[in-house]
Amino acid sequence: MQFDHGGRPEIPALEAAVVRHIVSARFQDLDVDAVDAARRTLLWATATAVAGSAADGSDGVIRFVTEPGGHEQATLIGTGLKAPAAAAAFANAVFAKAHEYEDKYWLDNAGGFAMGFAVAPAVLAAAEAAGGINGKDVLTAIAVGIDMQARLLSAIRGEISPVWTPWNSTYLFCNYGATVGVGKVLGLNEEQMLDALGLIHAQACGNFQGQMEGVLGIRMQGGFAVRNAFASVELARNGISGARQFLSGRFGFYKLHYPNHTIDYESILDGLGKNFLGRRLGFKGYPCGVVAHPVLDAVRQLSSSFALKDLESVHVEGSPTLYIMTEPPERRLNPHNGIDAQFSLPWVIACTLRDGTLKLNHFDNALVSSPDLIALAHKVTVDRQEGRESVTVEIRLKNGSRLRSQPVAFCLGHPDNPVTTETMIQVFRDHLDIAAKPIAAEAGEALIRRFVGIDGIDDVTRLFDGV
Repeated sequence: MQFDHGGRPEIPALEAAVVRHIVSARFQDLDVDAVDAARRTLLWATATAVAGSAADGSDGVIRFVTEPGGHEQATLIGTGLKAPAAAAAFANAVFAKAHEYEDKYWLDNAGGFAMGFAVAPAVLAAAEAAGGINGKDVLTAIAVGIDMQARLLSAIRGEISPVWTPWNSTYLFCNYGATVGVGKVLGLNEEQMLDALGLIHAQACGNFQGQMEGVLGIRMQGGFAVRNAFASVELARNGISGARQFLSGRFGFYKLHYPNHTIDYESILDGLGKNFLGRRLGFKGYPCGVVAHPVLDAVRQLSSSFALKDLESVHVEGSPTLYIMTEPPERRLNPHNGIDAQFSLPWVIACTLRDGTLKLNHFDNALVSSPDLIALAHKVTVDRQEGRESVTVEIRLKNGSRLRSQPVAFCLGHPDNPVTTETMIQVFRDHLDIAAKPIAAEAGEALIRRFVGIDGIDDVTRLFDGV
């Protein structure tokens, strides 16, 4: 290990290039697609946070971030309240993940990893608190944060779902994406950004255990990532040093979290500053765990071809990542609460079969004991097949006949089968009156217009005027 004249380890070429890019990137460096992707990321995170503000457990989150007091720096989306920036960002990230209706960066057809639900609220709260920051700078920070998070994630060769690793890579990597976004929008210099990323390396974590047990803590991890990001950035601004070799060091990120995987370090820098990977971000078509989405598309292919009373069973063939929503089987077949149901493949199939689609109210705690839906869920069997990415569903009827779907590789919400901006706006509208503090239609329309046209706003502190 080489040391500089101050006695600190020299900055490795990888970390130096990453930090140089983060600090130097400007709005003018983004092409039209990258700008639009950042805008859609912010729009979707805000729309889902509006609904999430009234989700189960969100009242406790609101009390947690407001009762200690402090400066009212940033908006708690959907509540009409304000809190210190880091606290508001914590809450908003939790809200945006509460209904499992967030974004996904797809590494393959079998599943993806959320990013924008944490990065966008973190950037927005930091900008709102700082004041005087325009919409273009917010979009730039989101684009750079998402791009770096996607690059760090994509460098891992091999599977990183819970079938093969104990880490929940969504929450783990969000620590880094949020730190980049917050540090970027607050104008850290290269030395400060390096320290901030070294400091987040001392905090980053994320696991699946809460998902297995159906507890509210699973969604808190997005808030923890954002909270950690603010701590790292503020400590770096105040001269606290962080590890310089946070990626490539002996105890750096990959050797710590993915010691059995091959890492393509060169890919992190490939196209850096030219190809912003956020343009490959997808936005969910259904409010549930993402591995179920191709299955639901396949179910909907067939649902109009038979009467529900004639159904004998439903058989699903898909990738090993379906594990996430089929294990442990006793909880997936008999969800104890709405969180269990969000991650139950049999449950979401049952709801879609009965009602034709999947909606937020399918995860109300009062509904999960519905006898007819439980009975339908128990008709589902799943075959997880190694090496498979597409999904096929077979409907077996009581008269012995069978209906088989076409294979689904790119589900609704995948970047190759995207949710349109018009659909996003309609979802935003649908969520206005279910916020913790319902938003009137006229005020909601004005809010949506400001987010759609954010690149023309001079100071983002005005975004939430009137709500």
